[in-house]
Amino acid sequence: MDLRYLYARLADPEGFAAAARGLLAACALGYGVTLLTLIGRGAGLQRWFFWLLVWVALAYVPLRILLEAARTGAEGARRHLVARAAAHPDRYRSRRSLELVVDGLFARHVVLPRIATPVQGRQARDAAVAILARASEVALVRATTRCLATVDAWVADLAQWSARHAPANIQARWADVRALAGLAALTRILVAACEDQSGRPFAAGPLDSREVAAYLDACLDFCDRLALEVDVIPWTEPMPVVAVEGVVRERTRDAWRAFSAALPPARQARVAFVDTLLGGAA
Repeated sequence: MDLRYLYARLADPEGFAAAARGLLAACALGYGVTLLTLIGRGAGLQRWFFWLLVWVALAYVPLRILLEAARTGAEGARRHLVARAAAHPDRYRSRRSLELVVDGLFARHVVLPRIATPVQGRQARDAAVAILARASEVALVRATTRCLATVDAWVADLAQWSARHAPANIQARWADVRALAGLAALTRILVAACEDQSGRPFAAGPLDSREVAAYLDACLDFCDRLALEVDVIPWTEPMPVVAVEGVVRERTRDAWRAFSAALPPARQARVAFVDTLLGGAA
């Protein structure tokens, strides 16, 4: 399982980048040991370029080619592990299983807008794993409701701001729109996780599970309009009636915005967001 999991991680751009960095570091270390051995035997550094070619041509290049070839089959291995994790009764008990479960939920339920980058998708999945690792079933429903209320307030505010203050400067909206898309994607994952854990449909006020999912999908679609259209039409989707205080929504928005703006992996910002979201809900 461990080797299959490590192999499957090559399908993820970050996992592949980490493996490539590890290979380069290992070859650099091997080359350094070779130079130290030559110096220890009194040969000095006269043949340093020859040994550099040996390590590059006979070690790094062939192994990098193997790594690239292995990447092509890693996606299939990842899908197999995700399918197995989705059927496992204890899938929410370990962090490794949570990562696979969240990957499956993201793939089935989230379609990111064009303005979003892979970073927003990764942030949504990482935050979902962190929340699911800490929250009880009741706390998860409350946290999901808070995210939904925050998304709703944010998309309405951003649409109004875009219409009033930046109709001719689309780029001024991009950072907030991408952050909003990430939070909407996270909320979509959490809704699916609530239903998967409890076996019951998620509901928010008068909106049933299908309406909540459609609402979040509409938010994600609207993000492209906010980011790519000069004249933004008003946001007219029905507002979920959820009992979340305004100060809680503001804190959640600010914490997510800070996490979204931080450079990956942004562990401290992620922890701060999860702490804010689960405050009083754990």
